[in-house]
Amino acid sequence: MVSAETIGSIFIKVFKVVINIVVLIIYRTGYGGDFLGIGGTWNLNEEKSPDAEIVASGVFVGFIIYTGVQLITFGFGTTKHKYELSDTLMNVVGTFMWVAVGGTALHYWHGYLAEHDFENITSERTAGLALGALCVINGALYLADSVLAFIHYTKYA
Repeated sequence: MVSAETIGSIFIKVFKVVINIVVLIIYRTGYGGDFLGIGGTWNLNEEKSPDAEIVASGVFVGFIIYTGVQLITFGFGTTKHKYELSDTLMNVVGTFMWVAVGGTALHYWHGYLAEHDFENITSERTAGLALGALCVINGALYLADSVLAFIHYTKYA
Protein backbone atom coordinates (compact mmCIF):
# COMPACT_ATOMS: atom_id res chain seq x y z
CA MET A 1 0.00 0.00 0.00
CA VAL A 2 1.21 3.48 -0.79
CA SER A 3 2.00 5.59 2.26
CA ALA A 4 0.75 9.09 2.95
CA GLU A 5 4.34 10.36 2.75
CA THR A 6 4.66 9.01 -0.79
CA ILE A 7 1.44 10.61 -1.96
CA GLY A 8 2.36 13.91 -0.32
CA SER A 9 5.82 13.81 -1.86
CA ILE A 10 4.40 13.17 -5.33
CA PHE A 11 2.04 16.16 -5.05
CA ILE A 12 4.83 18.39 -3.74
CA LYS A 13 7.13 17.29 -6.56
CA VAL A 14 4.46 18.13 -9.14
CA PHE A 15 4.05 21.61 -7.60
CA LYS A 16 7.84 22.05 -7.62
CA VAL A 17 8.06 21.19 -11.32
CA VAL A 18 5.18 23.54 -12.20
CA ILE A 19 6.70 26.42 -10.23
CA ASN A 20 10.09 25.67 -11.75
CA ILE A 21 8.63 25.90 -15.27
CA VAL A 22 6.95 29.22 -14.43
CA VAL A 23 10.23 30.51 -12.96
CA LEU A 24 12.12 29.51 -16.11
CA ILE A 25 9.59 31.31 -18.31
CA ILE A 26 9.75 34.49 -16.20
CA TYR A 27 13.55 34.26 -16.00
CA ARG A 28 13.90 33.99 -19.77
CA THR A 29 11.13 36.34 -21.00
CA GLY A 30 10.26 38.61 -18.06
CA TYR A 31 11.89 41.77 -19.42
CA GLY A 32 9.31 42.58 -22.07
CA GLY A 33 10.02 39.32 -23.90
CA ASP A 34 13.78 39.50 -23.29
CA PHE A 35 16.04 37.95 -20.66
CA LEU A 36 15.11 39.14 -17.14
CA GLY A 37 17.76 37.54 -14.94
CA ILE A 38 17.90 37.62 -11.18
CA GLY A 39 20.21 40.59 -10.80
CA GLY A 40 22.92 39.87 -8.35
CA THR A 41 25.02 43.00 -8.01
CA TRP A 42 24.96 45.00 -4.85
CA ASN A 43 25.42 48.26 -6.74
CA LEU A 44 22.21 48.73 -8.68
CA ASN A 45 23.90 50.99 -11.22
CA GLU A 46 25.98 48.11 -12.59
CA GLU A 47 25.02 45.34 -14.96
CA LYS A 48 23.73 42.06 -13.57
CA SER A 49 26.35 39.74 -12.16
CA PRO A 50 27.22 36.89 -14.54
CA ASP A 51 28.19 34.71 -11.57
CA ALA A 52 24.75 35.04 -10.00
CA GLU A 53 23.11 34.31 -13.35
CA ILE A 54 25.20 31.15 -13.82
CA VAL A 55 24.24 29.87 -10.37
CA ALA A 56 20.57 30.74 -10.93
CA SER A 57 20.52 29.02 -14.32
CA GLY A 58 22.13 25.95 -12.78
CA VAL A 59 19.59 25.84 -9.97
CA PHE A 60 16.62 26.30 -12.31
CA VAL A 61 17.70 23.74 -14.91
CA GLY A 62 19.39 21.29 -12.54
CA PHE A 63 16.52 21.00 -10.13
CA ILE A 64 13.85 20.69 -12.83
CA ILE A 65 15.79 17.73 -14.23
CA TYR A 66 16.36 16.22 -10.78
CA THR A 67 12.74 16.63 -9.68
CA GLY A 68 11.45 15.26 -12.99
CA VAL A 69 13.64 12.18 -12.60
CA GLN A 70 12.37 11.69 -9.04
CA LEU A 71 8.77 11.87 -10.30
CA ILE A 72 9.55 9.24 -12.91
CA THR A 73 11.03 6.94 -10.26
CA PHE A 74 7.83 7.25 -8.24
CA GLY A 75 5.98 6.10 -11.36
CA PHE A 76 7.96 2.85 -11.34
CA GLY A 77 7.02 2.18 -7.74
CA THR A 78 8.65 2.82 -4.39
CA THR A 79 9.06 -0.65 -2.95
CA LYS A 80 12.86 -0.49 -2.42
CA HIS A 81 13.06 2.91 -0.67
CA LYS A 82 16.82 3.08 -1.20
CA TYR A 83 16.79 6.51 -2.82
CA GLU A 84 15.09 8.26 0.10
CA LEU A 85 18.35 9.35 1.76
CA SER A 86 19.66 10.91 -1.47
CA ASP A 87 16.23 12.50 -2.02
CA THR A 88 16.37 13.97 1.48
CA LEU A 89 19.86 15.40 0.94
CA MET A 90 19.04 16.83 -2.49
CA ASN A 91 15.89 18.44 -1.09
CA VAL A 92 17.89 20.06 1.72
CA VAL A 93 20.41 21.38 -0.82
CA GLY A 94 17.50 22.52 -2.98
CA THR A 95 16.00 24.41 -0.06
CA PHE A 96 19.16 26.45 0.46
CA MET A 97 19.84 27.00 -3.24
CA TRP A 98 16.31 28.12 -4.11
CA VAL A 99 16.11 30.47 -1.12
CA ALA A 100 19.54 31.93 -1.95
CA VAL A 101 18.61 32.58 -5.58
CA GLY A 102 15.20 33.93 -4.57
CA GLY A 103 16.73 36.21 -1.94
CA THR A 104 19.21 37.57 -4.47
CA ALA A 105 16.41 38.25 -6.94
CA LEU A 106 14.23 39.91 -4.31
CA HIS A 107 17.11 42.07 -3.13
CA TYR A 108 18.01 43.22 -6.63
CA TRP A 109 14.52 43.78 -8.00
CA HIS A 110 13.23 45.45 -4.84
CA GLY A 111 15.76 48.26 -5.25
CA TYR A 112 15.52 48.36 -9.04
CA LEU A 113 14.83 51.69 -10.73
CA ALA A 114 13.93 51.78 -14.40
CA GLU A 115 15.61 53.99 -16.99
CA HIS A 116 13.09 56.70 -16.16
CA ASP A 117 14.20 57.84 -12.72
CA PHE A 118 11.85 57.41 -9.78
CA GLU A 119 9.47 55.13 -11.65
CA ASN A 120 8.81 52.55 -8.93
CA ILE A 121 6.28 50.34 -10.66
CA THR A 122 7.60 48.72 -13.82
CA SER A 123 6.77 45.45 -15.50
CA GLU A 124 10.33 44.14 -15.23
CA ARG A 125 10.49 45.01 -11.52
CA THR A 126 7.18 43.25 -10.91
CA ALA A 127 8.36 40.21 -12.88
CA GLY A 128 11.64 40.18 -10.93
CA LEU A 129 9.84 40.32 -7.59
CA ALA A 130 7.48 37.55 -8.71
CA LEU A 131 10.49 35.49 -9.78
CA GLY A 132 12.14 35.94 -6.38
CA ALA A 133 8.95 35.13 -4.50
CA LEU A 134 8.37 31.97 -6.53
CA CYS A 135 11.96 30.88 -5.85
CA VAL A 136 11.45 31.29 -2.10
CA ILE A 137 8.13 29.39 -2.31
CA ASN A 138 9.89 26.61 -4.20
CA GLY A 139 12.55 26.57 -1.47
CA ALA A 140 9.79 26.04 1.09
CA LEU A 141 8.40 23.17 -1.00
CA TYR A 142 11.85 21.58 -1.09
CA LEU A 143 11.98 21.87 2.71
CA ALA A 144 8.58 20.19 3.08
CA ASP A 145 9.60 17.47 0.65
CA SER A 146 12.84 16.87 2.54
CA VAL A 147 10.86 16.34 5.74
CA LEU A 148 8.56 13.86 3.99
CA ALA A 149 11.51 12.04 2.40
CA PHE A 150 13.27 11.81 5.78
CA ILE A 151 10.12 10.41 7.42
CA HIS A 152 9.85 7.92 4.58
CA TYR A 153 13.53 6.98 4.95
CA THR A 154 13.33 6.44 8.73
CA LYS A 155 10.09 4.51 8.43
CA TYR A 156 11.45 1.98 5.94
CA ALA A 157 15.19 1.91 6.76
